Amino acid sequence: MFKKLKPLKDLLWAAGIGVALMCLLVGLVAANFTSYYGDRARPVMDLRSGRTEKETSEAAADDSGSTSTGLKADGTLHPLAETSKAKKAYLKKLTILCDSSFVALRGSELNSAAVWSSETGVLPMDSVSDWKILYPADSSLISPSNAALDAKPKILVIAVGSDASAGMKKKSFTKNYTALVNNLAKANPEAKIVCLSLCSVTESYEGSDGMTAETAAKINSWIQAVCIDTGAYYGDLSEALCKDGYLLDEYADSSGRALNSEGLKALLNYLQKHDVTNQ
Repeated sequence: MFKKLKPLKDLLWAAGIGVALMCLLVGLVAANFTSYYGDRARPVMDLRSGRTEKETSEAAADDSGSTSTGLKADGTLHPLAETSKAKKAYLKKLTILCDSSFVALRGSELNSAAVWSSETGVLPMDSVSDWKILYPADSSLISPSNAALDAKPKILVIAVGSDASAGMKKKSFTKNYTALVNNLAKANPEAKIVCLSLCSVTESYEGSDGMTAETAAKINSWIQAVCIDTGAYYGDLSEALCKDGYLLDEYADSSGRALNSEGLKALLNYLQKHDVTNQ
């Protein structure tokens, strides 16, 4: 019986070998007419995987060589000139980065501009790189440059310089302020940037921070120097809020160095009458 099955077994082996040879032949032909380019994407370790998207964008904005800015410095100061009409609608176009002297703008019914400041309203000039503002869009705490990168404001008004600055030297103040302006400009190159002068302090002010009218005037000259170096516009609040260098009492809150509601009205009136889009 086994002898009778032997021819069938040999036939099956022969058929199997034939099929295998045919597959090998097809593979060789296919290899001659196709090319292998290797992996199109090489696997790499993402060292930034633990960072948020906003943190990554902040690092990019802080890199001085990474992005060009829309500011154009020409060696001269560009003070805001008074424009013919004061339009309230203009305020809606503004985003104001402010310290404790101006933070009453946040939440004020008088104001329609967006306001950026820290949770406490204090933005110390001796630690600008550590600033975190309460971002209105989602109540997160992010750097001003990240906020500018996300919000892309058309007009950015910088109203800082009063906090922790009275004892600073010109070199460190201008370095910090210049970095602030440049990082905001890099994050949002299309924005027009206006740097406002300090609102000074009242004549009777005797705060522990050491700010005086003379010191405020000195710091204002430093801000002007930053504007010349960066190309930002300069907004001089002295005529709108001060007399003989001092903040007018009727515009000051109980601290003597920050604006009350009447002071806010005077500030907003100044901004309306000095439309940067018409400069």
